[in-house]
Amino acid sequence: MVREGVCMRIREMAFLVSLGVCICAHGVAQAPLQPVQWKVSLAFSGAVKQGSTSIIELSATIQDGWHVYGLVQQPGGPTPLRVALGENVVAQSAGEPSGSAPIKKHDPSFDLDTQIYAYSLSLHVPIQVRANAPAGTRGIPIGVRFQACSGQICLPPRTVHVSAPIEVLGQ
Repeated sequence: MVREGVCMRIREMAFLVSLGVCICAHGVAQAPLQPVQWKVSLAFSGAVKQGSTSIIELSATIQDGWHVYGLVQQPGGPTPLRVALGENVVAQSAGEPSGSAPIKKHDPSFDLDTQIYAYSLSLHVPIQVRANAPAGTRGIPIGVRFQACSGQICLPPRTVHVSAPIEVLGQ
């Protein structure tokens, strides 16, 4: 009788462990799909002077089978890639972003010619360091809005937030 109780307890514990593994696996399966990974840096290493210009470099690695739509798209087409500096005391935009050459192709989903990036992309974002920017190491907040699609699905447009590290020299 004691042995039957021990066996029953072992079965209950095995069931609970199995249930826990299934719940954890389901939680992992529900993680949001992230086919694009972003990195940010300054084009020129070293400190920058107040009032000077510089370039922020954004790069993205895109999973095989996926693409990101480019900076320029036709009206009625996919969400174009957008880069915007967030509110900050360090820098302001000094022009339009430019980047690596996109692939131009007809997209049957929109029945339009589109520009896309596959595998990777790099963007150059010109900035002007404010004349009154506080000296020291700072971060420049950047929002990157993009739409990623595969041959089967398009994810909703999303905005990722990154921060470009910069060291500002005082006067």
